[in-house]
Amino acid sequence: MTETYTLNELAVAVGKSVPYIRQLQAQLKVSAQRRPEAYPEAYVHFLRRVVALRMFQVPLDDIAELFEKEKKALELLHFDAMSQSPFWYLAAGDGTTRTDRHLLLTGHDLGFPVASGAIQCNLDFRERSRELFVGHEMGEDVRRVLDLYLKLLRKVDERVRTERPVLLEALAWVGNGLLR
Repeated sequence: MTETYTLNELAVAVGKSVPYIRQLQAQLKVSAQRRPEAYPEAYVHFLRRVVALRMFQVPLDDIAELFEKEKKALELLHFDAMSQSPFWYLAAGDGTTRTDRHLLLTGHDLGFPVASGAIQCNLDFRERSRELFVGHEMGEDVRRVLDLYLKLLRKVDERVRTERPVLLEALAWVGNGLLR
């Protein structure tokens, strides 16, 4: 059985207060659970990544946009059909592995390098409601979404690289604490 967390346990695991976590949930439009112990471990990994990006002064709007692009790419690759969880976008994500095949926030291994031109689609076994137009007629294309994702990811990466020396200096300055 997968470990789940209450909101309080989630806040402790992420190292932030409950109000801070609720603010992130609201701003990222991440569905909150109704049951008291319903946050999966993958949710903890996701929030840790978000908090880390905030420590590097990455604007929450950029994080939210990056997150939306990841979810859209996962939908177009039919990852949403693999889980009934409200956190389907985190269901197969790995919080510990980071390669060129993994999405930054959700941790999904796409099965191909994100920046490559080759795309491996997953089978979709779930019925979907019919749209007036099919996806490609509306401009939905996974390659297009991933290109937009990569453009934003490069912007976030630049921000992290700019803030890294400042954060390292602050960590060196504080050492093991201010009150030795």
